[in-house]
Formats: sequence, structure tokens, C-alpha cells
Amino acid sequence: MLYQLRFAGAVYLTILFTMFSFLTGNAAAQDTGKTGEAGASELIPGVAGYVEGWYRSDQSDLSNQTTEAKKVDNEFRIRRARIDVKGNLTDQIGYRVTGNFDGPSPASGPASVKLWDGYIIYKLHPLTTITLGQLKYPFTLEGYEGTPDRVPVLRAESINDIAGKLGTQGGSFRDIGIRIDGGIKKFRGLTYGLALINGAGINKGDNNGKKDIVGRVSISPVKGFNLGLSGYTGRGEGETQQIAVKETAYGLDAEYILNSGFHLRGEYLTASWENWDAATASVSSGKTQKPGGWYIQASSRVPHINALEVLARYEDFEKDSNMGDSHLKTTTFGMTYYLKGKSRITANYLIRDAGKSAVVTAQETDATGSRIGNLFLVQAITVF
Repeated sequence: MLYQLRFAGAVYLTILFTMFSFLTGNAAAQDTGKTGEAGASELIPGVAGYVEGWYRSDQSDLSNQTTEAKKVDNEFRIRRARIDVKGNLTDQIGYRVTGNFDGPSPASGPASVKLWDGYIIYKLHPLTTITLGQLKYPFTLEGYEGTPDRVPVLRAESINDIAGKLGTQGGSFRDIGIRIDGGIKKFRGLTYGLALINGAGINKGDNNGKKDIVGRVSISPVKGFNLGLSGYTGRGEGETQQIAVKETAYGLDAEYILNSGFHLRGEYLTASWENWDAATASVSSGKTQKPGGWYIQASSRVPHINALEVLARYEDFEKDSNMGDSHLKTTTFGMTYYLKGKSRITANYLIRDAGKSAVVTAQETDATGSRIGNLFLVQAITVF
């Protein structure tokens, strides 16, 4: 309850700050006499995107799988491709549309084509931007960054499992709603983001009339060192269900970046989904799933070979602290060679130690529990 009150307080403060920004922003515009109209060249949309291919070798025990596709332990994949179009209508109003083209994940069926991002931006004030539509919500450090910016091929299991869907109904680190974000560089590099969302995931209508709240704030106490705090509260039950599914989560992150190319970061995440059964992934009165986890990661450019970066990460994710033996511990070693900009080739080897519980799952395998084995991935990504 205390957490929810604090979170609600943060929402109200942000709304007050937004009203203040709106008033001062309008006053500033009137003083300078700006019309807010963009030049003709600025109306031309910019096109960007990336294409990502993989080779995957899964060393899990797949002998109990019942379909041919699920028994495949190695394959080439087109993991994903994105086409990103964005631009400005005026100095204040912008837009973004991103198309998602995903290859089939292991044994999950056909490839998918989806609207990924689709929103309108209103630059209310130099310190405040309002975004309306289908958008990425601000929650955790790794969850908020895009694939081309991430050094490991896979996100940490805790980020993927908790932040990726934000509760029991979401998905893909995105939802439909409104987001307010911005920052004050002179104030310890303060950045903030707060979103009011349906909480049902992308390309879906709301499953209930209750909106979820999610946000993140970060500061930089000293040069190169950043601290972040994330929070989320919402409801997962459908409109006709009598059992309330209360969802909460919060995370703490820190990172340290040196000019030499050394990068150290870590995150801690925990969540609680009341009246939710982890084993069946469905509403169940009296049960509560409490997932949680952390990771620490170090990466560095290699001296005299600046195009080469090495990585090591250790993570521990517990699927449900109310169930025994549901940990998944993963150690990742990686090496990346940058071709140009963010275009690169990466190889990762993941050493996995999974608990016996059948609720334990892992990315890029259909095995569960102690059947989960090590994983070798090669990623080639071209960013344009």
C-alpha cells in the first residue's frame, strides 16, 4: 500500500510539473514570437531500421518434446527486422511508426508482422515531451534500450520475464497509452519517464477499465555513473472476472561508463502478482507469484583493437519465490566485432544452471526445469 501511495504521489507531482512546463513553455514561445512551424525540409520523414540474423545451438535436453520443430537444437534464423519512420510536422509535433518483422522463434509457429511503435509526439517544453499511442514504457535500464544498443545478444532473464510483459497481460516492452518524459541535464543529469497504459500489451484493446502506471527516474551523481529506479503498479484481471489480480514491480539499476570503453552495469528486479498461479499462468485465488532477479555485467573494448569488445555477465532469476527450486542462473561470455557504427557480429555462450521446477523457462529453448542446457548464439546485425 505504501509503495502504491508513493507511486501515486509521483504521478501527481509529474502532472503538476507538466502544467507548470506548459505555462512557462507557452510564455517563452510568446516572448520569442516563434510560430512553431517546421521548415519544408524538416517535414520529410526519416527512415531507419535494422536486420538481425542468428545461428542458434541449444544444448538442452529436448528428448521429451513432442513435435519435430521443438526437437530442433540448431538452426539459422532471421530473428527480427525493423523499419522505423519518424519525422516532424511542426517544431512541436512529431510522429513515429515502426514495423516489426519477426522470424519464427523456436517451435512457436509462423513469422509475425506487427505494428511495433505508432505514436504522436508533442514537445510541450524543453524539459517535457508527451507521447500518445503505442509506445515503449520506461521500466528498467536494459528493458528501455533497443536491440542495437544492447551488448549481449539476449536480455537478462529477469528483464525479459518481468519488464518484458509488466505483469500478467502485457508483452514486448510496449503498451498503448500516454507517456510523459524529459530531463534536466544541469540537475545531476536527471531524466524521468512516466506512462499511463492499458496494461494489456501491444496491438490489444484494454481487458479492463483500470489503467496501469509505470515509470523510471535516473540521475548521474558523478560523471560516467548513473543510478535508476523503476516502478509499476496495475491490475491484470479481465472485466468480467471477480478475482482481483494486483500487479506490482520495482527495479534498481546502476551503470558506470569510462571513456576507455569499459562499461559496468547491474540491475535488481522484483515483482508480485496476486491471485496468479505461476504454474498455469492463469488467475487462481489465494496464490501469488513473486518473481525476482538480478544481473551484473562488464564489457570493454580491447586495447589496440577498438572494433573488438568482450563481455561477461552473471545473472540469477527466480521464477517464483513461493515455489522451491525455481532459479535459473546464467553465466554469459561474449565477443563482438563492430563493422560500422552499431552494425556488428557477436558470439555469446551461455552456461545455464536451472532448478528442477517445471515453471523454470529460458529464452531460446522449449526445455523447462533441469532439462535447460547451455546455449551458443551468433548474431549478425546491420543497422541503417
